[in-house]
Amino acid sequence: MNKMPKPHYYSLKDYLKQRFGGRVQRVTLEGGFTCPNIDGTKSAGGCTFCTDDGSSSGAQNAGLTIKQQLEEGIRKQSQRFNCEQFIAYFQSFTNTYADVDYLRGLYDQAIDHPQVKVLAIGTRPDCVPEEVIDLFEEYTARGFEVWVDIGVQTSHNITLEKVNRAHTWEDFVDAARRLAARNNSLLRICTHVIIGLPGETTEMVYQTADKLAQCPIDDIKIHQLCVFKGTAMEIDYLNGELEVYENEDDYIPIVSEFIRRMPAGITIQRVMGEGKIGEIVAPAWADHGMKNLFLNKFYKYLEDNQVYQGTHVSSSLAMEVTRDRA
Repeated sequence: MNKMPKPHYYSLKDYLKQRFGGRVQRVTLEGGFTCPNIDGTKSAGGCTFCTDDGSSSGAQNAGLTIKQQLEEGIRKQSQRFNCEQFIAYFQSFTNTYADVDYLRGLYDQAIDHPQVKVLAIGTRPDCVPEEVIDLFEEYTARGFEVWVDIGVQTSHNITLEKVNRAHTWEDFVDAARRLAARNNSLLRICTHVIIGLPGETTEMVYQTADKLAQCPIDDIKIHQLCVFKGTAMEIDYLNGELEVYENEDDYIPIVSEFIRRMPAGITIQRVMGEGKIGEIVAPAWADHGMKNLFLNKFYKYLEDNQVYQGTHVSSSLAMEVTRDRA
């Protein structure tokens, strides 16, 4: 009897199949939020890589209620993917940056749909106060998973300052500790990382991987740096002051090594980023519709080089926080 080949990494598809028994499709929702590095609370202008719509997927009409957006998204996704279970994903800007009662009013519209299994909330490390975590636990107490999608992007404060994130690595560690302290298996910590940020060397990228490996995260989304139209980074790129991975063959070995440094229990939700049609300035291989071409190359590299998640986890760092991933 032939054995199934060992997977190279623990993918989101594998996790969802194991957890929910089948396909679970994401529906992105627009909650009408902003960010503290946009509205002047901490800074202005937002992240230098972020678009005016907060890196929105553009899938939903922000003028509709959350309930209406969700119903429309589920209708479309059901037809396209023939699935019955969904993730309600508040994606654009900082989706915890509001009064708790306001947040509850939006989140309730998503959770109340009978086909929603997961509430995913995109946010920042400095916008996860205890009262918001309490709200998350109201939903986990009802049996829903809550994914707290925290964009940290890098562990290097010099880079965070350069791209106008207006928070620190220490802010992320604090948020992760407080979320993990709830000891709630339905409250998952997902972080976002960008490989190729301005001024960062490959070694700096691996340092970020090693530090994240010591944090209590459950999931990670890994992106290459993309330059979008209308962003501050577009100006730098067009002036020759910013480099990106113009060829995916240069990025693939780096993201592969990043995965090697992630503990085996962490779900790798994403390995590359892409843009909407006509939105990407660079790299060209991140344009809409190019994802499958990238993934074919990526999977071949993993197989040819026998890359497996968790084989290069660093033991040189003191454990910052712990989490039972069993």
